[in-house]
Amino acid sequence: MEWYYATDSNEQRSTTEAELPGLVTNGQIKPSTLVWNENLPDWKPAREVRPDLFSAEPAPPVLSPAQRSVAVAGQTNITSPKSPTDAVSICALVFGILGIVSCFPLFALAGVICGHIGRKRAKLETLPSGNGGLALAGMVTGYIGLVLSIIVILFYGIVMVAAIAEGASEGFETP
Repeated sequence: MEWYYATDSNEQRSTTEAELPGLVTNGQIKPSTLVWNENLPDWKPAREVRPDLFSAEPAPPVLSPAQRSVAVAGQTNITSPKSPTDAVSICALVFGILGIVSCFPLFALAGVICGHIGRKRAKLETLPSGNGGLALAGMVTGYIGLVLSIIVILFYGIVMVAAIAEGASEGFETP
């Protein structure tokens, strides 16, 4: 039997009896979607015409990873616990700050590396935490420390080259 259904943009589409369950599963036909076939006098909501295609109870919404971790036998905990603070994220921030203050590139590099590791770990956490923010701050301060270290090294390198060049030019002068 040929069926017709109205889309959200008020188009009429045809389908077969066998395709109806798939269209309901895909969400193209909803309980309120108007349907019609040659045995019906007028367009009617799909739930009225074919109640067998729709379950009696609507499916519950999908739980987030954080909600899944606190759900216990159908009950949810309103005050969800937080993840403990990750030591790698703290190290990222500490090394990043040390990299800025000392202009020592190894501290800054450690801040960047720990920051990336901490961000990856924070994305995998199921409970809410501030680890991602700590890791991001460590990464940013680490990158700033690296840039400052490079600037300081270049500055001192240029000063040393200029001093050597001036000293060399003075040594070749004859009185």
